[in-house]
Amino acid sequence: MIDVVLLGVEHGPHARSYAAALGRSRDGRLVGVHDRDPELGGALAEELGVAFEADADALLDRTHPAAAVVCSATDRHRELVELAARRGVHVLSEKPLATTVADAEAAVDACREHGVQLHTAFVSRFYPALLEARALVARGELGRLRGMVGSNRGRPPLPPRYPSWITDPVAAGGGALIDHSVHVVDAMRFVSGLEPRDVLAETATLFTDLEVEDSALVSVLFEDDVPASVDPSWSVTPTNVWDYDFQLRVLGTDGSLTITTGREALQVSGTDRGRTHALAPFEPDIDQAMVEAFLSSIGQGRVLDPCATGEDGLRAVEVACAAYASVATQAFVSTAADRRD
Repeated sequence: MIDVVLLGVEHGPHARSYAAALGRSRDGRLVGVHDRDPELGGALAEELGVAFEADADALLDRTHPAAAVVCSATDRHRELVELAARRGVHVLSEKPLATTVADAEAAVDACREHGVQLHTAFVSRFYPALLEARALVARGELGRLRGMVGSNRGRPPLPPRYPSWITDPVAAGGGALIDHSVHVVDAMRFVSGLEPRDVLAETATLFTDLEVEDSALVSVLFEDDVPASVDPSWSVTPTNVWDYDFQLRVLGTDGSLTITTGREALQVSGTDRGRTHALAPFEPDIDQAMVEAFLSSIGQGRVLDPCATGEDGLRAVEVACAAYASVATQAFVSTAADRRD
């Protein structure tokens, strides 16, 4: 069994989902929880029956884990990844990997220096449809790629359902753009095998009174001059039957493919926060699949496909940060040019 700790649980839904996945796993087990907030982290640790420490160093000293899952606010990811790396602990970090390119690079460098694996929680890679799409593109069935369109729209993450830090410009690094674009950009890279080069973006706050943007349109020029557009907006209304969507369309000279989540779903009628109808998809548990792949990668001593590495997380952060720079300059920005501190 691989002993695993949770470092930060501020990203509550994900922390609980990964903890549940570890509880079901035959290869790993959760042995401890850290969070700076004893009320938040202590309550979860007590519920799960594991150790709790408000000090991350103390938790690592107490439990001696082989792996850690980082689910803190995004601006703490670098700190906790570096701490784990120095202890020789492998890391699965929630996305985005960091709020700045510099912090994402530092996290990647620290894990490389100390010889530990760094995974980024891009769960979309574990959708069977996305894996099939990548294989189809690799076989050349679409011909030469000529464009991509993707979206990951969601309900505005407002308290009390969501923690307040997610809409804090410092703790989260921004709003909908950085929160959701990273999933779509990674999916585009994963399926196409192409790297993003230049970014042009617009943002707005149209659905809420938040300090951060709730809407964005990101145009990305990939290698081979393949254009792509990304909609990461928090634009889902309270009465909608779904909370989030994920869509990807890839166009080629000889064909195209389209992935849309939620078409095969259990339709539920009732009352849920004001809604009277909801869709519960019966797709695979991709959180479980990702956690199992993380544990298997540790066991085999190498990052297994389709896991996303720290470098994959860095690439997505580069696009998000270039997008914010583009909004400021109203011009295309290279993904390699932006280094916000």
